[in-house]
Amino acid sequence: MSSFSRKLWPPLLALAVIIIAVVVLPFPAAIAVIGLVSIVSIVRMRKPLWRNAALVTGSLLLGLAGIEFALGILEPRGEEVGAVRVQDPKWWYPWDPVVQFRPIPDIVVKARATYRDKLLYDVKYRILPSGDREVPGSVDAGPTYMFIGDSYTFSQGVEDSETLPSQFARQLNPPAHVVNLGVPGWGATHMVRAIEAGLFDKYVVGKVAAVITWVTPPHLERVTGDSSWLDNAPRYDYGADGKLHHTGTFKEYRWAHPLDGLAYLARAHLHIVRRLTNAAQEREQTRLYVDLVKRLQELVRERFDAPLILLSNGPEQSPPDQPDINYLPAFDGLRGIGAPVISVRKLIGPMDTWDRYFIPHDGHPTPLLNRVVADALIEHFAKAQRSN
Repeated sequence: MSSFSRKLWPPLLALAVIIIAVVVLPFPAAIAVIGLVSIVSIVRMRKPLWRNAALVTGSLLLGLAGIEFALGILEPRGEEVGAVRVQDPKWWYPWDPVVQFRPIPDIVVKARATYRDKLLYDVKYRILPSGDREVPGSVDAGPTYMFIGDSYTFSQGVEDSETLPSQFARQLNPPAHVVNLGVPGWGATHMVRAIEAGLFDKYVVGKVAAVITWVTPPHLERVTGDSSWLDNAPRYDYGADGKLHHTGTFKEYRWAHPLDGLAYLARAHLHIVRRLTNAAQEREQTRLYVDLVKRLQELVRERFDAPLILLSNGPEQSPPDQPDINYLPAFDGLRGIGAPVISVRKLIGPMDTWDRYFIPHDGHPTPLLNRVVADALIEHFAKAQRSN
């Protein structure tokens, strides 16, 4: 081996190890590997300055990796963790140029989830040729009740007949046109953009009686694109007029604003950064989420001359031991925008009863919870009719 080759292969090997670690390993483990490579490289360095720099770098990276491992162990884990989900076809809601992704029309999706050896659900989703999920009990005569939102609205994990829209539709007397426009993974920015672009107009039969959506704590991180699948989601920000405006996608914004892009990557990969920035991030998300839902309410009124009804699975003023009580400012804000709010927490009662209302290790509503909420919606509209 030539002298040049002997000098070249160690740094190339170190670089290869670092690249493999970053690509294959979890981020804390990759940091630890890079730290070890830095310390091992000391034996190849002759100048004290480089040796000290490598030692300091390696020590800092190993220390950071240790902190990340510890914080990862301490990270709260709820019942929404652990389910193994298999769907066929796998990519049944592909990319869409307006709202990032929407279901493929006219297909049947087989969905199955397990936890260890336990079957959680084995169901089918029928997507109609119009692109919305089938709603047994709906008819082709108005008025129209439009359900929009994410996997809660879609009713992931239950059969078509057990979804919230279907259980609601079967109780309506006289029957009406009920549409399930839920898309798993959507947030408030998707819904606002969809109505702005007129994507829901074709589903209206007669007059729109109401537009109904769930509001839940996970929606807050979606308004800032802090969920892993939202790079190409619609992004909204405040303009010079103080109002919310569509600004493209989160990915486009981060490429145009590299510091914000780096801040996002740091939050996404480092527990310590998330903890240090969590309070400021939650304040930003609270303001943006409340204003986006308020904008959604305005659009529903302008476009459909209908009320927006919120199904809230967020914290209430009491009891104080709710696991997501830190989101209370956001949900107090939602209760202040003037939209009717049906509190799911009040419907289902104390926490020790929640296990029957949510699919374990998955977190989506069970058929029982869908029925309870459908009953509450029917009662809400009956009261409104009596008051008129």
